[in-house]
Amino acid sequence: MDKRRLSLPQILLGIFLILAIILSMAIGKYRQSQETEGNEIILPIDEPGIDFEKIDRTDNRFSYEDDRYTSLFGIDVSTYQNEIDWKKVKEDGVEFVFIRIGRRGATTGLLYEDDLFETNYAGAKENGLKVGVYFFSQAISEQEAREEADWVRKHLSGKQIDLPVIYDCEEVYLEDETARMEGLDKEQITANARAFAERIARHRYETIIYTNAYWAQEVYDMEELSDIPVWLAQYDVDIPVFEHPFVIWQYTDSGTIDGIEGTVDLNIMFLPKGE
Repeated sequence: MDKRRLSLPQILLGIFLILAIILSMAIGKYRQSQETEGNEIILPIDEPGIDFEKIDRTDNRFSYEDDRYTSLFGIDVSTYQNEIDWKKVKEDGVEFVFIRIGRRGATTGLLYEDDLFETNYAGAKENGLKVGVYFFSQAISEQEAREEADWVRKHLSGKQIDLPVIYDCEEVYLEDETARMEGLDKEQITANARAFAERIARHRYETIIYTNAYWAQEVYDMEELSDIPVWLAQYDVDIPVFEHPFVIWQYTDSGTIDGIEGTVDLNIMFLPKGE
């Protein structure tokens, strides 16, 4: 048979094609890792259909189980809970936690990381809790809300969270200063929440809006936010009174958990079976 040697250009072209294939495979793996970096549990938007009278309220640790739904018991924490013994928290039955990652100053407008975020994140992860984060917003524009979402994404770099990112916007009452959100109308506050959720979605995280009955009726336009899951804060009731679907119920702000000094918010998360 006739044997022909490859020329130098042909050899270089072959090497280039091999490197291109390797690079393409590496980019594919990187994109795949980026796509799975966000939260693992995606909560439903549909009305849970929970029979609240059947909630097990033993020791104020709410749980729920029926043919269609199950639940998780959890807390939310920030620097206000001081240092936490996460091993004791886990042993006391806590299954998930939302940790404050940061906040915007109510007067300065500056963005701050929660002083204990890194410590709380590491402790909760090391002890096997499902972890989500929340950001306390004081955005006065859609641009600022998007800035907050980008800030959250930056501070989650290299971290794996299991639960969505919470958008927590609340009114701040100050005695000697004027809060920067004072006088903001419903349309703008709603637009800010929408902007945050859409920006976080670009970072491959899901958003939940933390709210209460008053804000849902008077402050937010809930019809404009109907595709975003809700975390309801409503205390001292056996059955929540709320007109909109919600996936998490914060049922007390005065709970006690081993490993945490003082009081802490207690929550129940409703999940369809099979999720």
